[in-house]
Amino acid sequence: MALWRGSAYAGFLALAVGCVLLLEPQLPGSALRSLWSSLQLAPAPPGPGSPEGRLAAAWDALIVRPARRWRRVAVGVNACVDVVLSGVKLLEALGLSPGNGKDHTILHSRNDLEEAFIHFMGKGVAAERFFSDKEAFHDIAQIASELPGAQHYVGGNAALIGQKFAANSDLKQVFPAVTSLGLNEQELLFLSQAASGPHSSLSSWNGVPDVGMVSDILFWILKEHGRSKSRASDLTRIHFHTLVYHILATVDGHWANQLAAVAAGARVAGTQACATETIDASRVSLRAPREFMTSHSEAGSRIVIDPSRPVAEWHREGVSFHFTPVLVCKDPVRTVGLGDAISAEGLFYSEARPHY
Repeated sequence: MALWRGSAYAGFLALAVGCVLLLEPQLPGSALRSLWSSLQLAPAPPGPGSPEGRLAAAWDALIVRPARRWRRVAVGVNACVDVVLSGVKLLEALGLSPGNGKDHTILHSRNDLEEAFIHFMGKGVAAERFFSDKEAFHDIAQIASELPGAQHYVGGNAALIGQKFAANSDLKQVFPAVTSLGLNEQELLFLSQAASGPHSSLSSWNGVPDVGMVSDILFWILKEHGRSKSRASDLTRIHFHTLVYHILATVDGHWANQLAAVAAGARVAGTQACATETIDASRVSLRAPREFMTSHSEAGSRIVIDPSRPVAEWHREGVSFHFTPVLVCKDPVRTVGLGDAISAEGLFYSEARPHY
């Protein structure tokens, strides 16, 4: 219907301009151009029929709570206060001007901070670095905290995950075995590099992490370091999240409801970053690869993503993979703690199958 409506409008516009030329052939060209530009149709904002709208609606239909609810939750004890502000404004307040970017494994000074910020800002990725000078760090933190517009939030993995579970569960006990991990692209590649795993020769990801490479590393972690009859590890689940897509990898037989879980984790990435209760299709964009190979270490399959069916699933030697795109917030309001919110939301919708 929208296509026919647009065509009809264009036809009426052409007819109107034609009548003007017939009745007033001497009308100046500038007047005609002004008339035509004033009649241009603006593109319609993304709505329910857009890829973003269809994907969000498909998520809502897929996300259901697990049949078995969580009774025990393990949460660590670390907590802090996150200060959220413009990095550029902080550099200005510190008397630093933009220069050449350079990565530093450890930050020792304000100049190191400036160079690391510019380096990672240019790549469009987040980074965490240790600051060795205690006094200099506290000075920077104090200046940041007092800048106009600075926002303060509860931070730290344990506090953020605990908040998420406290909002959805009234039973908070601790269990000793670690069965699930949440990782971003930097952490995943670091694990592979540290243990000479798949694609460990990569120094860093070139833009969006390749889905097939990510899948290879996830499979290797679960096969080589996850649960088995001969290994004490209880690890059976990994939730990988990067800016434009998520993957849940699980050892078969240990987890259920992972289709809903991966969709829930991706959905909260869009809502929290945009500070909205639900996905606003006009404020997000679909940037994930529309097709990809599931592996580069072996003969993988090619998968094409349909926004109306946004979760793709494949299997490899006893490990199941669930992939979904992320609707990326165009103008993010709050990204601090986003990874923790993603992990907690995905875990909340997961169903752990008991093994005795």
